[in-house]
Amino acid sequence: MISSLLILWPPGFVMAEEMGTLYRGIRPLGMGGAFITLSNDANALFYNPAGLNDIKGFGEVNLANPLVEVSENTLQLINDVEGLEGQSASQVTDFLNKNMGKQQHARVALFPGIAVHNFAIGVLGQGTADILIQNPAFPSVEADVKLDVGVLAGVAYGFLDKRLQVGITGKFIQREGERRTFTVADIVASKVNFTTKKAEDWAIDVGAKASFPVFLKPTLALVVQNVTDLDFSEASLGVLKQQVNIGASVQPDFWILKSTFAVQIDDLTKEAGSDKDLYKRTHIGAELRFPKILTLLGGINQGYLGGGVILDFWILQFAYVNYAEELGTFAGQTVDRRHVATVSLGF
Repeated sequence: MISSLLILWPPGFVMAEEMGTLYRGIRPLGMGGAFITLSNDANALFYNPAGLNDIKGFGEVNLANPLVEVSENTLQLINDVEGLEGQSASQVTDFLNKNMGKQQHARVALFPGIAVHNFAIGVLGQGTADILIQNPAFPSVEADVKLDVGVLAGVAYGFLDKRLQVGITGKFIQREGERRTFTVADIVASKVNFTTKKAEDWAIDVGAKASFPVFLKPTLALVVQNVTDLDFSEASLGVLKQQVNIGASVQPDFWILKSTFAVQIDDLTKEAGSDKDLYKRTHIGAELRFPKILTLLGGINQGYLGGGVILDFWILQFAYVNYAEELGTFAGQTVDRRHVATVSLGF
């Protein structure tokens, strides 16, 4: 039972101040989160719908694209947790003390859909889990589990020979989950279970991009996410508040390489939560695209280096990213380094 908790739970404890997001794709994560000026694939539905205007022709069809994300702390915990249930209280207490204060995070997701020039639609299924072991005197496990299921659709249009692009995404999300605290006695007695609550809401994202046909092809972007809020508070499952994100990028070419270098600041008006630190809301990223198969990603997310690789074999794509997320109230306080991998089948 414990191992199943580790594989199906999300962020949102009192202890973790992670920036609130609905879904983060592996390509944007590899670029340090600086993606709203690029957003030329299905990720545009979550980052900037104006990017749908950059998709050429039929674009892409994702039939299956399972994504798995796990923190380094959780990988170690999984190695230690086997056979824990049913053990004595002292054994369980020793185990909890060994992992005291270490944030545990895991996420699994699917987002099949279609993205064509100026239009995309997709179905989201995502389970996230965050766990924190705390209170050395009387150890307990704080657990937050969420399952999101929903539909997103977006449209875009380009003006002035695509120098100005605008787009809008509509999303309807049903969230189910619960936050609970488990004591040593609960674990010893195998009483590690949930009575989930459920809520649903809808919201829209509105985005724009402006490109300039000069040296390095600079692009500016502005996105207003979660207009009217994506509110699950009636079931105590959180609120993704409306926020304003801005970004800029250049796209120099190096011989056969196509590239993008970008910077982005999230929640410009500081309305989305308690995260007021500028560095925690800042993202810097780069993407180097080779003519065939290989794409290299790199970035700085909230002050932490990360990066990854995408291998594209037409109907089959593999991707891996390593990045770090800030859980404290300011950059450099509490880092959680994570591994993300996905295999996509489509064309």
